[in-house]
Amino acid sequence: MSATPRLIYFVAPNQDTLAKIGAQLAFFGFDYRVFDRNSALLAAMHSAQPFAVVLDEHGLNDFSALQCLPLIRRLFEGPIFLASFALDIVKQLEFLRAGVTDFFEYPLNIQALIDRLDHHDEQRNPPPYRILLVDDSEMVAKWAQSVLHGAGMVVKHLADPLQILKRLEADQPDILLLDVYMPQCHGDEIAKVIRQHPQFDSIPIVFLSTETHRGRQLMARSMGGDDFLVKNMEPDELIAAVSITVERYRTLRRWMTRDSLTGLLNHTNLIDALGREVARASKESRQLSYSMIDIDHFKRINDQYGHSVGDLVIKSLSRLLKEFSPNAELVGRYGGEEFAVIWRDHTLIKAAQRTDELRERFNALLQCGHDAQFVASLSAGVAQLIDGMSAQNLIDAADQALYEAKAAGRNQVGLAKR
Repeated sequence: MSATPRLIYFVAPNQDTLAKIGAQLAFFGFDYRVFDRNSALLAAMHSAQPFAVVLDEHGLNDFSALQCLPLIRRLFEGPIFLASFALDIVKQLEFLRAGVTDFFEYPLNIQALIDRLDHHDEQRNPPPYRILLVDDSEMVAKWAQSVLHGAGMVVKHLADPLQILKRLEADQPDILLLDVYMPQCHGDEIAKVIRQHPQFDSIPIVFLSTETHRGRQLMARSMGGDDFLVKNMEPDELIAAVSITVERYRTLRRWMTRDSLTGLLNHTNLIDALGREVARASKESRQLSYSMIDIDHFKRINDQYGHSVGDLVIKSLSRLLKEFSPNAELVGRYGGEEFAVIWRDHTLIKAAQRTDELRERFNALLQCGHDAQFVASLSAGVAQLIDGMSAQNLIDAADQALYEAKAAGRNQVGLAKR
């Protein structure tokens, strides 16, 4: 869960409706305040900058929305969402020119609002690019590290290319910058070895060399490289080339590894992640637990409210899972309405407590049907890794605990038997 809740300012003449929406946002790690007068809003802007502002089309009791916007924009550069009933394109353009970022129609869809807030958060705070530089030259390494670090990237240097597979596994870089000519072996040979390991397919390999012969460059790329950069280029050119490649591959990697509806790990990559964590925990004698989570009576939700509402219920749980788990990279959609969380360094009891807190929070959410609101619940099974267990054994144990929780009445957490 986020240590510091993101603050949302609601600006409207009627506080009650937006206060209810704000209370729901609190379940997803947001804090909120509601304002109905201009003086209170501007005073708050001076004392605490929000993450985003949600502005009602009518504005405040003492100011219209169009009068509010220039005042807000003077003090705040972040996203401003306009909540309204249907606006024609002329009105939308007017609000857009006045500083509105996004538009939402009443009744506000909580999940759509959260998705948009998350999108702005990702754009505002993208994770730094992780670079692994393999080069036997300390001078070149220091130059590249200095240039890329100055651009906000995290750069790690490896002088011995024969250690590359271990470092790729440990560091999980966004990009590999690989020298072509090294004493132990050539970079194109290392690239060919790397491409024998499917788990590294999504890591782009960019050769970094003094080689200027185009034919030799193309030959090296044919061995598994994605681009070829000449050493001692202009710093801005190196930064741009690395940034473009990383952004492209991050997008591709997301489509390859993530479930399209929820943004969580898809089934294949969830199982792969669990396998890696089991191997790591076994090797290092660390605690590891695993939760299987299932939305109760999900077919009934689909039958009663429709599949589009069912998708929103799934997304609400997935968003809670991302917010609630200690590592969003260890959460996945197992399939359908089933999810899983890998609890690194958690005992069975600690993981069960966290899973039960998640269950309570999900059960407190108001889900929105087409003409009604309702609550949904979940059941879960939690298992802990013990000596001799494989990843599949751990899944089976959690799945059996989930089955027992459902048999006992649902909306509860079951613990695997030792």
